[in-house]
Amino acid sequence: MPAPPPSTSARRRSWPLACALLALAVLVAATFAVPAVVAELRPAWQHAQDADDAAASPDPAAAGLAAASGTVDAEGVAEALDAGLTGAPGTVAAAVAVAGEDTVVAGRSQERPMVPASNQKVLTALALAATVDPYERLETTVVRGDQPRKLVLVAGGDTLLAPGEGRADAVNGHAGLGTLAERTAQALRQDDPDAAASGQWTVELDTDLFAGPELNPAWEGEDIAAGEITRVAPVALYSHRVPTADGADPGSRGERPQDPAAAVTREFARQLEQRLGAGASVTVGGAASAPEDAVGLARVASAPVSEQSAYMLAHSDNSLAESLARVAAVASGREGSVTGVQELIPAALAEHGIDTEGLRAADASGMAQQDRVSATTLARAVDTLVTDPRYGPYGRGLPLAGAQGTLSERFDDPAEAAARGVTRAKTGTLLDVVALSGYVQRADGSVLVYSLVLNGVSGDTTRAKDTVDRTVAALARSA
Repeated sequence: MPAPPPSTSARRRSWPLACALLALAVLVAATFAVPAVVAELRPAWQHAQDADDAAASPDPAAAGLAAASGTVDAEGVAEALDAGLTGAPGTVAAAVAVAGEDTVVAGRSQERPMVPASNQKVLTALALAATVDPYERLETTVVRGDQPRKLVLVAGGDTLLAPGEGRADAVNGHAGLGTLAERTAQALRQDDPDAAASGQWTVELDTDLFAGPELNPAWEGEDIAAGEITRVAPVALYSHRVPTADGADPGSRGERPQDPAAAVTREFARQLEQRLGAGASVTVGGAASAPEDAVGLARVASAPVSEQSAYMLAHSDNSLAESLARVAAVASGREGSVTGVQELIPAALAEHGIDTEGLRAADASGMAQQDRVSATTLARAVDTLVTDPRYGPYGRGLPLAGAQGTLSERFDDPAEAAARGVTRAKTGTLLDVVALSGYVQRADGSVLVYSLVLNGVSGDTTRAKDTVDRTVAALARSA
């Protein structure tokens, strides 16, 4: 909503002083004006209070993005790229462009299809931005079933539910099953207080939003066993994690439930039974489709989808990437399935004029070893996210170097420090892959978008990460 108007209680100043200040302000603005995407690239220490909230930054709108201060010297950028990549392990693909412009100004094997690891999530974020309004919220609802004492819990794509009360200041756990249970109990008591507080109620689950297999056949069994990825459901607690004993978010190392959607149903039934009274019991039924003319009883809504996308990028959340991609597939008119996602991603890229030559989008998270994408395609996807004015809330979701998410402990060596606080990027790491795609502000105020992808690093991910971080720092210092 619009910001409130400024207070008018300040003392009046003399007209000469006001005019002088106005003239000075115009002069400063004309000399140092930078777009919002640049303004948000502040030194890391300034982000201490919002280090895990990528959505707290200003909107990286398109206006004036690449027009900060003169023409970018392609030769200087190429020299910086080559210097940074000297001695890089494995096979390298790289692309660097001026933000807002289509032409790659420096690159190395930039059209070669590479395994992107979690840089695949950049494509997912763009597909989501292209199909779902950034401020849309995903609703989990309870409706009456086809029998008098049956209720249907309808999954709406929110996989960040808390088991208890929702927290308005959170993305993961924004909506809660305890809140939903309380609202449901109130609605039942309002309809019939005596019936609500006695007898047996049954809760069934509607997961019709998603279709097809819950596990992508392209995922490795050992990654599933290790909890790197799991069955994808249209409703889950804490992004497909088992809450701690006190109902808190277990973090990225939390255990995976065997059946994420069933775990939600069981917890909702427990929460509802607590609120209906000692004479009532709530049991869990099976799968069911909500009646077409179902009477709604209660609902809770997630954080805005753009904030979920930012959380997904900052924490490199594989399960959230997969569930959001299926939500986007449904929004595009496709099936909310593995196939729907595989169709959606290349279509979204093509819609924005991004070359899909050599692209293989096996999944949305980058866990699939079959994924292939060029550095040019990744760089163009980043550029679209941060320059298209429609995608402002999505574009600011990339984490800040040295301050947020998977980049909080990167760029820590002296040779890399020049990029701290002036680049936002998506990391990507598999046993044999290191990738980084994002944008960086140079000293002259201009902004470069880049993608650096290393394959075949033979488990030497530490050296590969240092290489790409050093390269981005070189781009930040380039003339």
